[in-house]
Amino acid sequence: MASTQTTNGLPGFEAAFDQFRDLNDQFVAAARKAGNLYLESYEKAVDRTIDFELKVASLSQQEWLKNLVETQADLAREVTNSYTSTVRGLLK
Repeated sequence: MASTQTTNGLPGFEAAFDQFRDLNDQFVAAARKAGNLYLESYEKAVDRTIDFELKVASLSQQEWLKNLVETQADLAREVTNSYTSTVRGLLK
């Protein structure tokens, strides 16, 4: 049976550290995967909401209202793209 104890009877610090590092790496990988899944879901939800707003606005007879909703939709898309690209950069 292989021993992981040092000469003073304590478990090897390096073995414990290696095990901790492996668990930490697994946790970080899982967190990145979850973060990317969240971002994809967030982007899809925002896109669907914006598409719905634009469809509703297109039914309006008021041109100023259509322009207002289109401008708001463009701004929301830009903010969403900026947010998701920044977070993706942090998740790498």
